[in-house]
Amino acid sequence: MIKIVFCILLMNVALVINAQNLPNELWHPGKIVLDEGDTLSGQIQYDFKTNLVQLAVDNKIKTFSSQQVLFLSFHCQFFKRFRYFYSIPYRLKGSMNVPVFFEILAEGRLTLMAREYVVIENMNRYGNPMYRPMGSVGSREILTYDYYFLTDSGDLNLYLEKKKDLLPYFGRYEDAMVRYIKKQRLKVDRQQDLVKIINYYNDLVQSN
Repeated sequence: MIKIVFCILLMNVALVINAQNLPNELWHPGKIVLDEGDTLSGQIQYDFKTNLVQLAVDNKIKTFSSQQVLFLSFHCQFFKRFRYFYSIPYRLKGSMNVPVFFEILAEGRLTLMAREYVVIENMNRYGNPMYRPMGSVGSREILTYDYYFLTDSGDLNLYLEKKKDLLPYFGRYEDAMVRYIKKQRLKVDRQQDLVKIINYYNDLVQSN
């Protein structure tokens, strides 16, 4: 009986997740600042894989590429918070150095940025709002991120989500940051913890 009840609960969770769209499939109220200086407001939908955003105003939809956009922000209907993005020149996987969208997660002496994308995974991880079952058994879409650091000298680097890759960015504050991370039990590959780490570092630098 216990096994039957547990299976029913899992099925219900799966149905809830399946009914929930991922953030790139929703429309979000926000604004776009074009490279030429114009600011446009409306409902925004994005596709960061292709570096395109759509803006819906008065039942009309306009599409803009990252080469046309300087900045965009919107209130995310999935995460229920504001999100901010800049179009910054970068080379992705062998492509030419062209503007692509980066989300700003923490800003200061060291700026933490991210690029969001969706992958298909075969693992069973019901209950995670970033997972959505697909049509095939055991497959689902996973919302995931690549993280980047922008230094005050203008260097933009992919973060490998390992402590040995993170600590050199802290310079003379490395020991203090190691103590902070350990005391707070923070994970260097978890987004909310990484934001806390970078914000703490920037505050530490500013106060000294």
